[in-house]
Amino acid sequence: MRDIWRVLIVVFLVDLLFEMSPAIFVLFLPSKAADAFYEGTSAFGTLAQFYSFGFAALGLVGLLHLLHRRGFWSLIGDRTAAWADLKRVAWGVGLVLLAIELLPPWGRLDDFAEVRNITSWTLLLPLALLALLVQVGTEEIFFRGYLQQQLACLSSSRMVWMVIPSALFGLVHYWNGNGPSDGVIWAVWAGLLGLACADLTARTGNLGAAIGLHLANNAFALLLYGVQGWPASGLALFLYPYEDPQAFDYALQTLLDPWMILYGVTMIVSVLVMWLAARIAIRR
Repeated sequence: MRDIWRVLIVVFLVDLLFEMSPAIFVLFLPSKAADAFYEGTSAFGTLAQFYSFGFAALGLVGLLHLLHRRGFWSLIGDRTAAWADLKRVAWGVGLVLLAIELLPPWGRLDDFAEVRNITSWTLLLPLALLALLVQVGTEEIFFRGYLQQQLACLSSSRMVWMVIPSALFGLVHYWNGNGPSDGVIWAVWAGLLGLACADLTARTGNLGAAIGLHLANNAFALLLYGVQGWPASGLALFLYPYEDPQAFDYALQTLLDPWMILYGVTMIVSVLVMWLAARIAIRR
């Protein structure tokens, strides 16, 4: 069922589910746990935030059956190939990111306000990776598994089925920024990450490689470093001292400053490196 109105309904309702997921999730939590969930600064709070993405995933699967008569695995592709590609890309991209992390200049331990207990952090790692898999998996089955596929049924143009989902993916990440300038950098970076995942999906015919790339990126971004008191910092091993997010609320004209241009170029190059590592991992 390829009607565009079906796609628009699914996009609207899934977006609504994303917005409602926190409110739904806290219904099952006691008050103190609900506070930790909204803050996202503890291990429990951050894990709960990531697992709450599952509500949107379940809603998407239900809408898929209702409006398109499709099942969950039609979003993923061949499950054996997808699992193999996920592991290859996650390991490949992860090793490249680790190698970059070990290059100079090296940070100093006294730069951090807190280094969490390594034993506790390691014990939480399986739960953290599973939570991240729920988070990135939900985003990938929607943007690449659903939207990219459905638009490809409506048009053979890459500008439609590859660029539109990636642009939307970038747009929703604008709100990750702490101001207009930071938000634009986030949106451009996420849009390029979306293009990389879209390309990997088209090359492999399944979502495994895209999920693997997304998972490796988020694992390094969220499980290694964080800022004390900032959302989604509860699983980070190294925590920088708290800074007021408003200090990063830069106006749009800041995008033309040399240091912001360098920051943006660094973010763009990081996506290119991860995409090339993923391409090598899948040999395509």
